[in-house]
Amino acid sequence: MLSVTQSRLFDENVGKVNSMICKIMAFSVLVPLSFIIFTLAGLWNVPHSYSILLAVYSLFVTIILFLLNRTSSLQSFTTYAGLICSMLFVALLGVKSVIVITISYAFIPVLSCFYYNVKLTRIMNLINFLSVIAVTWFRSQTILEIYVWVDSVENSPLRWFITNSIGITVESFFVYMITVALAKRTGKTLQNLLLSSDERNSAIDELRKRNKYIVKINSEIEDANKHLKMTQYEIIRFVSQVLGSHDLFTGRHLMHTKKYVEIIARELRDNGYYKDELTDEKIVLYSTAALLHDIGKVHIPEGVLNKIGKFTPEEYEIMKIHPIEGKKLLEYLPIINDGVFNEIAVQMAFCHHEKWDGSGYPSGLKGKEIPLCARIMAAADVLDALISQRLYKEPMPVEEAMEVFERSKGLHFEPCIVEAVVKLKNLIKIIDEDFKTSEASTNNEELEWWMRYHSNVEAKSLKVELHTDFIQASAVEANGLNPDFNKN
Repeated sequence: MLSVTQSRLFDENVGKVNSMICKIMAFSVLVPLSFIIFTLAGLWNVPHSYSILLAVYSLFVTIILFLLNRTSSLQSFTTYAGLICSMLFVALLGVKSVIVITISYAFIPVLSCFYYNVKLTRIMNLINFLSVIAVTWFRSQTILEIYVWVDSVENSPLRWFITNSIGITVESFFVYMITVALAKRTGKTLQNLLLSSDERNSAIDELRKRNKYIVKINSEIEDANKHLKMTQYEIIRFVSQVLGSHDLFTGRHLMHTKKYVEIIARELRDNGYYKDELTDEKIVLYSTAALLHDIGKVHIPEGVLNKIGKFTPEEYEIMKIHPIEGKKLLEYLPIINDGVFNEIAVQMAFCHHEKWDGSGYPSGLKGKEIPLCARIMAAADVLDALISQRLYKEPMPVEEAMEVFERSKGLHFEPCIVEAVVKLKNLIKIIDEDFKTSEASTNNEELEWWMRYHSNVEAKSLKVELHTDFIQASAVEANGLNPDFNKN
């Protein structure tokens, strides 16, 4: 039983072979034309009327087959019509005694093999055999007239017909065996190929269905991962905003340094540095981790963190512990991106105050002992500190900040990082202006709030100091007036 695909392929093959036979009949017009040419040249002696008859027959059959072949419902009829008409053309060639085309008698059985239809091949072999026998009979009536033979029973037309018919029968039997075997073999081979193709197509369809399911699952997982990453990012932003509520400038500083880390890392890669390390994915992790680099400041007292003016040596020592505190806090951060993000965040928080020449803190690391992410973070950190406003200073122009970086080349910062920052000068100006513009509406309000906050803190500190002095003075006075006090 043929599958739909197999049946369709065999039907398409029938139409193609029918078209091929139609073309053969069209080109067969060349045969009678060659008869006319060779007869005019004196090489053959074929009557022109016979040649014209063949030509007209070929053209007529070609037109009929062409019209039949245009109708898909008549393909089966067209098959038999084409083979039989081709057979009649060969028969017409054979009836003339002057033309010997014995080998052409196998043409129709061989042609029928192209249909991969054993039944059709058998039928055409039989019809072809009867046609050849009929042609042999007609030839027997005229062929002996061509030769000058002695009249005898041995040379009679009947004897010639019987003798040749026996040979034709033997030849036709072999043609039958070969063509039927060929039709069987090719048909079976094609069916096996189609069966294998169907099985393969079924397997491919199954794989496609599974692949679609896998793609769907992967898409869902990817969406979930994206959502998870966005959630993680939002949590990190939330933490940085909470940290910003502890310090006026830390919240904005974190958002600024996130952007600066990104552009410095990309510029380094574009300049040919650390290409293997600075992949797009790693740069995203770097810029996101920048939001957590100052998280240790939550353990710094607000009075120190938000002091207006220069730190005392004691206060500076307190400020210097924030990298260590940040590292401790980030060790409790849940695993993100298989722990890669966690490692970067810890390195940035702990090492962003280290310096290229080893004079930084908290560990005094030097050169490439400092992780790359922290070396980039250090540059972004200082850059924003220079060009942004603080309670104790106005922002520095970008041009002056570039001069600071040039002077710090090989000292505070790695030389290639300084080169990257300087090359980014124009872009930094644009980004800085965007930050200042977007933050302008709330900047003055927040500055006033923090100024009031410091005034209150200072007033409270003064009250505490006065109250302490009063208590101490009262104690001294009480100590001097109470005679029993000294005894105790």
